[in-house]
Amino acid sequence: MTPSSVPDPLLHWWPLATSRELGRKPLARTLHGRPLVLFRTAGGHPAALPDRCPHRLAPLSRGCVREGAIECPYHGWRFDAAGHCTRAPGSLDGRSGSPLLQPLRSCEAHGLVWVAGEAAAASLPCAPAAQQEALDVFWLHDRVRCSLQEAAENFLDAFHTHFVHAGWVRRDARRQRVVAEIRALADGVEARYSEEDKQAGLLSRLFEGSRGESFGRFRLPGLAEIEYRDQRGRLNLLISAWLVPAADAELQVIARVATRRGLLPGWLKQCALRPLFGVVLGQDKRMLEAVSAQHLRFAACPSGWGPEQPLDGRQDLLGPWIRQLLEHGQLVGFAETRQELEL
Repeated sequence: MTPSSVPDPLLHWWPLATSRELGRKPLARTLHGRPLVLFRTAGGHPAALPDRCPHRLAPLSRGCVREGAIECPYHGWRFDAAGHCTRAPGSLDGRSGSPLLQPLRSCEAHGLVWVAGEAAAASLPCAPAAQQEALDVFWLHDRVRCSLQEAAENFLDAFHTHFVHAGWVRRDARRQRVVAEIRALADGVEARYSEEDKQAGLLSRLFEGSRGESFGRFRLPGLAEIEYRDQRGRLNLLISAWLVPAADAELQVIARVATRRGLLPGWLKQCALRPLFGVVLGQDKRMLEAVSAQHLRFAACPSGWGPEQPLDGRQDLLGPWIRQLLEHGQLVGFAETRQELEL
């Protein structure tokens, strides 16, 4: 794509924090290289401004919130959600006539705080898969040095789990025949896996009763989901990971882990699951950062040694389509497929 045809990333809504994280103190965040400060207005609504005071460029995120406005820690200038200066101590001037800071649109939905550019007014935040069951939910957060494409492909690639997560998720010596069906979504692509029994790894043996079908899906602009259902169609596990580009080649990851509510209280399941998922996500993080570093190692090499397009195999079910979605914003030449594989 030419630079002029690259879509504006702020045409989409991006989550930057959970609702619980954004309390009375401001939060510093970075979105597509833009340093931002998040805070709540007097009415409790989220607001997002550039993280710099226009007076002497001090970081507003190191200040505090007073009367629904963000106060600079350097000279006490205050700014409302629209970017107007509402107080400049030592000056007799009142509220600035025009905004001194350009705000981003912000909203709260699905337990998350979202921001977007002005042109994204008509779009909606990317929601997790709709569920009818009562759920126990907790959140995981991390930052990873890799691209959105690399993280999405990794998260939805079932075939790396035998090696990167050997013994935790699957085992290479205990593969199963599965049927994989790939279909298009309105804003992404999905793989449905059937005829798979319980996985051989520790996580499945400890926390999964039976396996009916499972799903891996990617939805624009950056939501990757893994969903497991039992033989009665009930939810076992749904992990929704929002992959948010922060600085160059660095992602903020906000993951929502949902399980069907049952006899065990949610806090107890969280105590058991959080450290185990921490191990698995840490394994992925190390591999992703190693792969991302390879691009730099080989960038200056002669032709034939330098970076090339990924070599896809028959088992790379979603990766090529994820790359197409991120590059073009839609699927081109897509046709539903069904194939048998060893997983």
